[in-house]
Amino acid sequence: MMLKLKLEALILTIEQLPTLSDISTETLALIEADDTSIDEMSRFIERDQALALQVLKYANSPFAGTTSAVSSIKHAVVIMGLNEVKTLLLALTLQHFFASSGRDKENRRHFWKHSLICSHVANYLARSFQLRADSTVFISALIHDIGKIVVDQYLHDEFIKVVEYIEKNHTTFNEAEKAILGLTHYQIGAKLLRQWSFPEQIISQVYHHHAPWLDQRYRQGATILYLANILTKMAGFSCLAGEKKLELAQFSTSKAMRFIRESGFPLNKELLARLLTDISHLLQDADDFF
Repeated sequence: MMLKLKLEALILTIEQLPTLSDISTETLALIEADDTSIDEMSRFIERDQALALQVLKYANSPFAGTTSAVSSIKHAVVIMGLNEVKTLLLALTLQHFFASSGRDKENRRHFWKHSLICSHVANYLARSFQLRADSTVFISALIHDIGKIVVDQYLHDEFIKVVEYIEKNHTTFNEAEKAILGLTHYQIGAKLLRQWSFPEQIISQVYHHHAPWLDQRYRQGATILYLANILTKMAGFSCLAGEKKLELAQFSTSKAMRFIRESGFPLNKELLARLLTDISHLLQDADDFF
């Protein structure tokens, strides 16, 4: 009964949260606009020294794949591409919105590392399969676990119980939160994103990122997100240190693998292993960015 009241209070809290546009109107306008130019984006970033430093740090990290130093914002925007810059801006905006306390700092660092890497992997997969994925896929990959942050921020004691359940039972976050909360992070995340008036495509992809076969409208994007999340965890970048690791052999023989092939992705065990090797190589120095 007490937990039910807490969950009802959580839903009410979500409904009363300020919108992101109240916090960073100009940033969101740039993220949402389809016609933002490289010059406009560069000028916006250059006005904020802290933001400029973060963008340059990212542009010189393994994520950007640069072979020489990037020293100007415009060069960084060109190298990264507008979609990746927009994703990074959204990540920094959300980090500021959900400011963590000292006790949460390590969990939050794991969370944002997993989320940003997942977005990067989604971008890599779209290129690898020569898909014309729009920016919603990369944004969805960045915020697919936003419901976990909400639980941590507003139901912290229950969040700790979920973490302890994972460590004790070596299970997934998904299974642990169902056991402890009776509610999932993707349900909570979708509720928040709808409250914030995010596009329906992003809401749907976030809601279905553990079961893309249930997404009737945006299946390709949800499948990219699902696969990116799996590969990110296989590469050693789970959202929480104690989460159960998914092994390649376990996934490559699963029903999910068959679904991915049936959805138009020419994926087999050998290609999956090669993708994982490539991703692990790309991310071998990723910790330096965080």
